[in-house]
Amino acid sequence: MREKLETLPLAQLRELAKSQGLKGTSTMKKAELIDLLIEQNEKDGKDNTAAEKKPESHTAEGSGKPADKQEEAKGEEHGQDGAEALPEEKEMLDSGIVANGILEVMSDGYGFIRCENYLPGENDVYVAPSQIRRFNLKTGDIIVGNTRVKTGNEKFSALLYVKSINGMHPSEAAKRYNFEDMTPIFPNERIHLEAGNNNIAMRIMDLISPIGKGQRGMIVSPPKAGKTTLLKAVAKAVTKANPEMHLIILLIDERPEEVTDIKESIQGDNVEVIYSTFDELPE
Repeated sequence: MREKLETLPLAQLRELAKSQGLKGTSTMKKAELIDLLIEQNEKDGKDNTAAEKKPESHTAEGSGKPADKQEEAKGEEHGQDGAEALPEEKEMLDSGIVANGILEVMSDGYGFIRCENYLPGENDVYVAPSQIRRFNLKTGDIIVGNTRVKTGNEKFSALLYVKSINGMHPSEAAKRYNFEDMTPIFPNERIHLEAGNNNIAMRIMDLISPIGKGQRGMIVSPPKAGKTTLLKAVAKAVTKANPEMHLIILLIDERPEEVTDIKESIQGDNVEVIYSTFDELPE
């Protein structure tokens, strides 16, 4: 058994320890975890042998301690993995804090909800591998859910249960198709950029190069020709004509003052400005 456990990554060993009801495993090293799991497995084997000798202790109603411990372990597992726990358990474990952000699934199977500029931070929320498998979660999904009460030795808050995935109910999102398997089609819904404003550039774009939902485009021009000004005008026109659209503005290697200008110029409930300025060090 030791050889099999040594092939597993540390995160999977911790999940295995949690599923067996073991506590205080988040700070343990891999070797300590393996020893603890082997000791627990041997202990469970002895308990099963004793239970076979005394079956009446298990069948006694209201007095079987092993059954009580099993129910307690099930309750802990439901609370940590975001499954269907009892209302009383959810209320006790629920911190009342709502997590809302983009999911990043790591190579070890677990994930984090990135809350600040899509980058790792201290306010990220841990998502268990069981939740990722159950709801078929992928990197880039927009997750909304409540977090579990944070203990003293935990670095990140953990997701207790999922409310919505990409604006859909979790049961509906789990049945969706893979993006790679979907059929691409031409844009069939136009975005009117003029839409009541007096911007000549938007009028010319509507006449010469109209765009639709799903359209790809590129602006090519010499420096200081007005590319950023044109993009700002397009973003303003989209937020005004189609306020229901989720607008993401990605700024890479820009000057910090331009990031501030974009944030102040383009505002709305569905507007996100993701940026990486040239003065930041590469990771």
